[in-house]
Amino acid sequence: MEPSRLRDMPLYNSRIINSFILLVKHKYSHVDINELLEYAGMKDYEVADQAHWFRQDQVDRFYERLLQMTGNPKIAREAGRYAASPDVLGAMRQYILGLVDASSTFDIISKATANFTRSTTYHSRRLASNMVEITVTPAEPGLEKLYQCENRIGFFEAIVLMFNHKLTDLQYFPEIRHLPTIQQPECVFRGDPVCRYIVTWEKSVFTYLKKARNLLAPVLVAANLLLLFSLQGEGGLQILLGSLCLFLLVSLAAETSEKRAVKEGLSSTNQSIESLLEQIDLNYNNAMLTHEIGQRLGNFTRLEEMLMDVADIMQRRLEYDRGAIFLVNGDEGRLQLRASYGYGAGELACLNGLDLPLDPNGAGKDVYVACLKEQRPFLVNDLELEKETLGRRTLACALKNGTRAFICCPVVSDGISLGVLTAENVKAKRPLVERDVSLLMGTASIIGISYRNCELIGALEQAKQELEERVEQRTADLEQSRRKIELQHEELTRTLFELEEETAQRLQALEQLGEKERMLLQQNRLAALGEMISNIAHQWRQPLNELGLIVQELPVMYDRGGLSREYLGESVARFMKVLTHTSRTIDDFRNFFKPDKEAVSFRVAEVVQKTLSLVQESFRHLQIAVDLQIKGDPVITGHPNEFSQAILNILFNARDAFLDRRIERREIRVAVFEEQGRSVVTVRDNAGGIPEGILEKIFDPYFTTRGPERGTGIGLYMSKMIIEKNIPGRLTARNVAGGAEFRIEAPGKARRVERPD
Repeated sequence: MEPSRLRDMPLYNSRIINSFILLVKHKYSHVDINELLEYAGMKDYEVADQAHWFRQDQVDRFYERLLQMTGNPKIAREAGRYAASPDVLGAMRQYILGLVDASSTFDIISKATANFTRSTTYHSRRLASNMVEITVTPAEPGLEKLYQCENRIGFFEAIVLMFNHKLTDLQYFPEIRHLPTIQQPECVFRGDPVCRYIVTWEKSVFTYLKKARNLLAPVLVAANLLLLFSLQGEGGLQILLGSLCLFLLVSLAAETSEKRAVKEGLSSTNQSIESLLEQIDLNYNNAMLTHEIGQRLGNFTRLEEMLMDVADIMQRRLEYDRGAIFLVNGDEGRLQLRASYGYGAGELACLNGLDLPLDPNGAGKDVYVACLKEQRPFLVNDLELEKETLGRRTLACALKNGTRAFICCPVVSDGISLGVLTAENVKAKRPLVERDVSLLMGTASIIGISYRNCELIGALEQAKQELEERVEQRTADLEQSRRKIELQHEELTRTLFELEEETAQRLQALEQLGEKERMLLQQNRLAALGEMISNIAHQWRQPLNELGLIVQELPVMYDRGGLSREYLGESVARFMKVLTHTSRTIDDFRNFFKPDKEAVSFRVAEVVQKTLSLVQESFRHLQIAVDLQIKGDPVITGHPNEFSQAILNILFNARDAFLDRRIERREIRVAVFEEQGRSVVTVRDNAGGIPEGILEKIFDPYFTTRGPERGTGIGLYMSKMIIEKNIPGRLTARNVAGGAEFRIEAPGKARRVERPD
């Protein structure tokens, strides 16, 4: 276990501190006990409660302050010895005086000390009838202090003193004689793992008499035989009778002493049993209180009846002089007295006159309001010491009613504060302790449950009545609604028939729209086909010219005599190279118009490069320079041919802008890159841009600025359809310095790279 964790646990029973307090009252009357307890963080009722335990730091602060106030460095050992005094004897009686002698007490010391401390374990071993060895093992090294070791030594002395001295002789304790001898061969404060004590005390009269009886029998037998032999039988009867009388007297004295010790032990045990029976009777009343409240309160449906019955049960079962129940009055925002017992008319008038508003700015600080809001109990054994806690009005009422001590506990249900339960003592019977708080807290919780039960039952009865009225009204409404539903059913039937007809018409319209889109796509392809035929012508013109030159060169070289085998091979190779290039061009155009069957992942840069290769000759012929910049390797999932067609439509749109406006320096910059995880293609030209008035219309179908004889107006529309529906992605256009820029964005798969300049 972690040291800090054990140090924060309750380790020492309040009876240890109580022995110190009683010693201070007896010998050091000048010491302010209230100041001492306040410095240690203890309450007087906690010390009086034998079920309460204190932490190591509280005990340390208590001893530190006590040492300063008394100036006695041996105060811890004296307090241990003081356990044998009549003042403290009641706390030790049931553990020690019920035994026969000190040796028997040390035999069960491990069990007895467990009721006083949890910081160490005790083990005893009997060495002789008046000598024991006690080994004390700490639960954690470094936890206890040296003064606690000295207090243990005094406690061991107290155990012996209880049996070897009359209690009246201890009134002037510790000025006593014949203290037991205690040796300490091992001590944790000298670096040893345990504390070992050897306790030796004077033998009791009972021990001496018993030993004398056991030794006297063989001595008398030997002496009688010797005297009979020396006197030759004369006076033998007298000698025998005298010896027998002497032995009987010693035996009788030993027996009487032993019976006296047993009788004293039985007397102490009887007193412990009486005390235990009183505690059992108290526990029985407490149990019956909880049982009766729990059993009877569940049958009440009215709050006033429930509160009166609770007050009656508390008066019969609890040992407190009087009690009261305050509940929150939500309308007035204050605590209000609702039930009580044990109060006279004048005392009740004082309680009813208390002004206990829940508003923090109302009557000032008050213990009842604090108990309600903080949902924690308050225990007060001394009104004068708790003036600040009580509040001015509550203190005045308590003093007027003669209250000596009281407890107030919050009545809570489902985390909501409902009121306060109080119990008071007028006569000084005993200090109120934590078990009283626990008992009243349990009672308060049952009251809270019963309070909610009454509210729920009342609400249920009201809801039942309202439900019956609503059912009656609802029945009439349902009959009226049934007639309306019949009429609505007839109308719905007609509406359904009309809706079916409208749905069929809409489906037909959708089919027609789909057919129109297919026709538009085909029209766009046909338009692109016309463009491609022109591009094919441009692509083939140069290779065909080159082939013609190769063929024309052959007869010339033959006439000159230079037509060698080597020259012929080079010419054929050149011819085949041009022919292969032309064939590849045919494949590129054919693949461009082949429809894609399914979406695939493709490299954007490759598709853009192939698209540019289809128009490079026609663009070069028109003196349009195309600059391609590629950063990274973005990938898109879709139909590569359709994507290529979208790029081609944008390029043709830029070409037409150059031709219409007669731009001399014609440039198109195509960029392929990634931006924030998306694949991007931009096509920028310097053709003067798009007029702002038509910028938002350029993607509409059949929209063109060139006239029907020069353009179809579906190219950009089809490009947007391909990008945004089939990929899906996004196609936008904007004006930039000197021209326009079309931007294609689509979900990408490659890592992000910088955008090209």
